[in-house]
Amino acid sequence: MDINNINKNRYFRNFVRDKRLIFTVILIVLMWSLVYLAIFYKPSYKSTAKIWIKDLATDEFVANLSEESQLTPLTAAGNPLLTQIEILKSGQLKDFISKQIKKSGAKKDKSINVDKIIDVKNKPGTDILNITFTWDNPKEAQILLNSVLEEYDNINLLINKKIRTARRKYIELNLSQIDKKLYEIRDKLKKFKSTNLAINIDEESIKLVDQKINTSSKLEDLDASINNTASSVAEMEDKLTLKSSEAINAVALGSGNQTLMKLRGDLNTAMQQYEFDSSKLADTNPKMIAQKNKITAINAQIKDQIKLSLGKYAKNKGINIFDPVREKLVENLVTNQTKLIGLQAEKLSINNTIDKINTEQSKIPQKKFTLDTLEQEERTLSKAYDQLREKQIEARIKEAEAVSNVVVIDPPSAPIGISFPAPMQVFLIAFILGCFFGFTVSILKTLIEDVCDDIESIEEITGASIIGTIPWLKHLILNDQYQFIHGIAYNNIVSNLMIKCYKNNIKVLTFTSSSLKKPQSSILYYLACRFKKLGHSVAVIDSDFRIPTLLEDALVDHKVKINLSDLIVSLETKMRKTKAVAPQDVLSALVEDEKGIMHLGNKEMIFEPYEFFGSSSFEAIVGILKNEFDWVLIDTGAAHITPEFLIISRLSDGVILFVNKTITYTILKNISKTLKNAGIPIVGTIVRESGSRLESEYEKYLRHQEDQIINESEFEALT
Repeated sequence: MDINNINKNRYFRNFVRDKRLIFTVILIVLMWSLVYLAIFYKPSYKSTAKIWIKDLATDEFVANLSEESQLTPLTAAGNPLLTQIEILKSGQLKDFISKQIKKSGAKKDKSINVDKIIDVKNKPGTDILNITFTWDNPKEAQILLNSVLEEYDNINLLINKKIRTARRKYIELNLSQIDKKLYEIRDKLKKFKSTNLAINIDEESIKLVDQKINTSSKLEDLDASINNTASSVAEMEDKLTLKSSEAINAVALGSGNQTLMKLRGDLNTAMQQYEFDSSKLADTNPKMIAQKNKITAINAQIKDQIKLSLGKYAKNKGINIFDPVREKLVENLVTNQTKLIGLQAEKLSINNTIDKINTEQSKIPQKKFTLDTLEQEERTLSKAYDQLREKQIEARIKEAEAVSNVVVIDPPSAPIGISFPAPMQVFLIAFILGCFFGFTVSILKTLIEDVCDDIESIEEITGASIIGTIPWLKHLILNDQYQFIHGIAYNNIVSNLMIKCYKNNIKVLTFTSSSLKKPQSSILYYLACRFKKLGHSVAVIDSDFRIPTLLEDALVDHKVKINLSDLIVSLETKMRKTKAVAPQDVLSALVEDEKGIMHLGNKEMIFEPYEFFGSSSFEAIVGILKNEFDWVLIDTGAAHITPEFLIISRLSDGVILFVNKTITYTILKNISKTLKNAGIPIVGTIVRESGSRLESEYEKYLRHQEDQIINESEFEALT
């Protein structure tokens, strides 16, 4: 049996024990239901109706508006029928119901909870709503439900018309905004074309490319002419060894002297004659000498004329250039120089033209982008405007044909009888609640008390069998009868204990209890007496120094020679010196009572005895007694409270746990867990049982004896 089954049995067992409590709770609830029926209960009647919520989607006339149906949910998880249910439970409809109820003259001075009187349900998989109206008058219930349906139909019609009107207004608002934007973009497009002359950007781009090609060709030809002219000017300047400005000045200075011109002509003639004669005559010929002298004289005259013409410039050889050939060269130089300047000016003009063309070409992409953007926006707005115009016409048509989406399938019915709960149903519910509350109180009582008085539960938790029960007598009986019953119980315990101990070779037993009281001490002594009567030698150790009672109960406290605590200290000192304890040292401290049981304990209380039992001397004492006696019974304090319990128990062969009738599951589990973790076995458990089988059997035996005596008396009287 697992713990769950234990708890279940525990609760069911307590149901029987708490039957009076359960019956009392049931009776209280039933009495309350009778009071409720007599004072507060009022019968209610239900009128029901069935309506169909249809889809409002219709064919389009001009354009598709989409989302036309009022039933279409906004979210994927939405349910349009739940929306209709919420409309039926809306504040607007609640106010209408309240006004109708007050108008009918019922409950004028009382507040009305509309949520309780109207109920709406949807059958899954359908578009049908079942509406129920609950009222205290059957006829009024039907009338009020009919009014509710009419108002609900009006609300739906108003919602549908409002939705369509709002859609139409929204379309018209957007249409006016688009119309305004379209006008603005068209005006902007017109101004852009006028300002940038952007009629056809592609054609303008082609013309600029052609113009740039032609101009570039002219520039290349012009560069060639400039290079040729510049080369000619440089060549002439090299021949004249003068710059153009200096050559012009030289020509101007010598060009007006006729004598100089005649002398140059004579010089030229003389030189030609000299060259002609030199081929025939020798240089020593008088004619040749005369011609040389003539040439020299003419040169001298030319120098004089140059000096006379040039004045201070006569010493500058570069200016002295006047002659027809050089004059022609200067003329050509000036002409080419003038041509070069003109060509350079023309090149500058062409470069400016090319720069302007490049500037215009760089503007083309931006102009095209701006123009395309404006035209695209204009096309988009124009398309949107046309579509909205169609939707505007469609929205006006839809607004004009707005209808309700509510169709009444079953009109409000007339209530036949009282609706749930009827008086008998109220009484039955009260009985069920009473049973529930009664069992709940019993379970709570069991959980709060937490008493473990079931033998099977104790065996399951401790893992050890019950070796005996001590009857907890309920009835007043004679002392000799009491002793007789307890004697039987103790004899049973001794028999079970001996069988178990012999089987497992157990001689040293530690007795402990689950309570602070000392019931195990008296039980231990009774068991010791039973062992002694059977001829066994028994030694009893009272290790509970906090509450030493065994010596006093055995009437040997005045015979004590040495307290157990003092014996432990003295033997510990001796062991530290000689490391050996003689059996006589322990046996001499024992005290024998009148029944032949040997005792070892304390007369005085010690509040902190923990340190005594952890010593090696106490272990030696237990070992010596185990060797000298058949049984060694050790009395300890409560297992879950005294810290020295585990130290003492580890020296024994097992633990006998005494469980009183008020032991709780929590304490019993804690004790068992502690012993299992320490590796200390529980030999068995002794419990106190109220209404035990032994007591009932003894009562049967007494009644049998009484009946037998009565029968014998009657028989003697007859004879």
